[in-house]
Amino acid sequence: MRHDLRAGEYRSALSRERERHGPGSDYMRQAFHHPRTSIGAAGHWIHLLSVTAPLVIPELIESREKQYKALRLTSVGAALASEAVWTLKLMHDREREEKCRAAASEHGAER
Repeated sequence: MRHDLRAGEYRSALSRERERHGPGSDYMRQAFHHPRTSIGAAGHWIHLLSVTAPLVIPELIESREKQYKALRLTSVGAALASEAVWTLKLMHDREREEKCRAAASEHGAER
């Protein structure tokens, strides 16, 4: 991390960004992320298995034609698995949001 020396103290890049946007600014820098990690450990494992498949399949299957078929199926399978996990995540997030809305409306009705 880069620091600037000013008035005898070190300042981080984040504090410089906040100063640049003015006092009281709610500016927060978005962290860099990998899309495959947005679905958690399942996304990580799907990605890891799909990346290692081209290395493992030739070791397990002798025939070139069967290797190509296995690679294509692995590719399609990884895409389908990723979509399924993403859909489950969205369903879970929507259920959680609905529960929060219901709790907030209950809380608002009690007042």
